[in-house]
Amino acid sequence: MIPSCAVRTADGQLLLVRGNDVPSTVMIVEDDSATRRLYRFLLTNSGYTVLEAEDGLAALDVLAVQPCDVVITDMNMPRMGGIELVKTLRQQSLDIYVIMVTAFGTPDTEKNAYRAGVNEYLTKPFDFEELERRVQTYFDKRPTVRPE
Repeated sequence: MIPSCAVRTADGQLLLVRGNDVPSTVMIVEDDSATRRLYRFLLTNSGYTVLEAEDGLAALDVLAVQPCDVVITDMNMPRMGGIELVKTLRQQSLDIYVIMVTAFGTPDTEKNAYRAGVNEYLTKPFDFEELERRVQTYFDKRPTVRPE
């Protein structure tokens, strides 16, 4: 059997994707536009489809129309921060792998992040290769066939 999954395009059409064409989609949720652009550039060059949002509320709006596999989110953002975003994703039972990044990491913030439901936690500054390695490890381990 050839692996496949259903993917909804930005205009709402449902497409069946087969084989190795199953997309690897990453969303970057970051209020700093320069950091968001850098992550997008690096992840796109690594072969991922990249979505962007400037905060948790914008991320939820994007996710309502475009599913993704991995969310890389900053912790501290206006309107809705990363912890609240993760809690909302988990309440909605969305099966999204979440990597939280923060410049204000402490043992308590890390503990709170994991309690909220993050899968991985990184403290800024970090080497981009470390972030890319974590994303790639997730995609290497994920099932080939994903339900819509």
